[in-house]
Amino acid sequence: IMRGRFPPGKVSHVDPNAHSDSDEEIEDEEEEEFNLIEHMNDMSLGQRRKVYALKGLLVKHRELRRQFKEEMYALELKYLAEDKLEWEDRRKIVLGEREVTAEEIAAATAEQKESTVEEIPSSDDEKEDAKKPRKGVKVVTPEDEKAKSAVQAAGESENGGIPEFWLTAMKNNEVVEGMISERDEAALRFLQHVDTDYIDNDPRKGFTLTFHFAKNEFFTNTTLSKKYFMLNDETTADDDDQTLDKIEGCEIDWTAPEKKLTVIIKQKKQRHKSGKGVRIVQREEKCQSFFNFFTAPVEPEDEEEEEDEEELPYEEALEMDYEAGLAFRQSLVPRAVHYYSGKAIEEIAAGLNLMGGDSDEEGEEEEDEEEESEEEETQAPRGRGRGAAQPPAKRGGGKQPECKQQ
Repeated sequence: IMRGRFPPGKVSHVDPNAHSDSDEEIEDEEEEEFNLIEHMNDMSLGQRRKVYALKGLLVKHRELRRQFKEEMYALELKYLAEDKLEWEDRRKIVLGEREVTAEEIAAATAEQKESTVEEIPSSDDEKEDAKKPRKGVKVVTPEDEKAKSAVQAAGESENGGIPEFWLTAMKNNEVVEGMISERDEAALRFLQHVDTDYIDNDPRKGFTLTFHFAKNEFFTNTTLSKKYFMLNDETTADDDDQTLDKIEGCEIDWTAPEKKLTVIIKQKKQRHKSGKGVRIVQREEKCQSFFNFFTAPVEPEDEEEEEDEEELPYEEALEMDYEAGLAFRQSLVPRAVHYYSGKAIEEIAAGLNLMGGDSDEEGEEEEDEEEESEEEETQAPRGRGRGAAQPPAKRGGGKQPECKQQ
C-alpha cells in the first residue's frame, strides 16, 4: 500500500551538522506574518463591509463549485453505466460469445467514411513516398506464426473471437508497452477483459482497474486488481484536480516458483562447511515484468535508507505507476479497439509529423550520417580513441534485466 499526496514533492536532505540561519529566518517570517484581524481593525467601517461582502461572494462561489462537482459526479456515474454495457458487448465479441450485428458494422463503416481524407499526390515522387513506411511508427500486430494460426482459426470458427486482443492493444499503447517483457506475453494472452469502476461507486474516492484472466499455467487468480484512492476532504474542496492519496495492489498466486514472471531464479553452487560435497542454492532476483504493476510502490521508512540501484526512486516509481493507471482508465479501457488496430499510434505519428515538418527526410539524413561515423569508428585503431567510452547510465533510468531463467 502506498500513501502520500500526488504529485509527490521533492525530498531535500538537510545536514544536521551544517550551520544554518534557518531558525532565525523562520522567527523573522513569523514576526512578519500578516495579521488579518489587526489589519481589519485599522479599516474604516465601509471598507470592512466591502471585505465581508467579498468573502460572502467567495462562499457563494464555493457552493456553486460544490453543486457543479455533485452534478458532474452524477453524470460520470450515469455514463459509466452506459459505457459498461458497451464494454460487456466488446468482451463477448472478443471472446466469441456472440456474433456482431449489422448495425455495429454499419456504424463503424459510416465513421470511417467521415474520418477518411484522401490525399492526392501532386507528382510520381509523392506517390512513391506514400508507399514507403513511415519511420518511427511501430504498430504491433499478431505476425508470428502461432498468432497468425490463432487468428485464422478464430476467423474460420463461428465462435472464434479475437485472439490476443488485449495483448496487442497494450503493446500499441505508448505508456504500457514498455512495461511488458517477452515472458509476460505468454501470460497476457490469457487476458480476456479489463474493466474500471469507481471505488464504492463514488468518483470522489478514486477508481479500480480489474483484469480478468482465463485459466492459465502461471497463476490461479481469475482477476487481478489495482486501486487508486483519492483525497476527499475539506483540504481538497476547492481543488479542480483530484489528489492521489494511496495505491493498493493485489497478491498474485503463482502456480510454481518457475512461473513467477516478476523474478528470475538464479542457481549458485555452494560448498559444504566441512569441505565435502556441493549443493545447489536458488535465489530470486527482481526483473522487469508487467505483473510488477500489481505491486504498489512502497515508500522507504528511512529517508536515508539506500535505494536499490536497479529500482527507480520512490517518487519516480509513484508517478509512473499513476501514469500507467490513467493510461488504462482513460485510454485503453474505453478505446481498446483503437489501440488493437493501431489507429491510435497512427494518429500520434501523424501529429508528430505535422509538428516536425519534414522529419522523415531529416531522420534519413541523420541515420546516413550516423552510419558513416560508425564506419569511420570501426576503422579506427583500438583503444581509448574517439567514441570508445560511453557515459554511465542514469541511476534508475535503465530497464531492469529481462526475465530469463538461469
